[in-house]
Amino acid sequence: MNKVLQVRSIEKYYGNKSNLTKAIDNISFDVNEGEFVGIMGASGSGKTTLLNLISTIDKVTCRKYYSK
Repeated sequence: MNKVLQVRSIEKYYGNKSNLTKAIDNISFDVNEGEFVGIMGASGSGKTTLLNLISTIDKVTCRKYYSK
């Protein structure tokens, strides 16, 4: 199958050195052609942040991000 999205080791931090919050911690996954993907988690777990990072609305702090 062809990969349409490959995300490797993305992280997102908010704040500054004295008050740093990690919103996304080392997330990796692939999405293959024809797949349906759902993102689930508790409130405040980073679902919207993850989608904003993938869609480039927001900038990742640390990443390896591949898209076809």
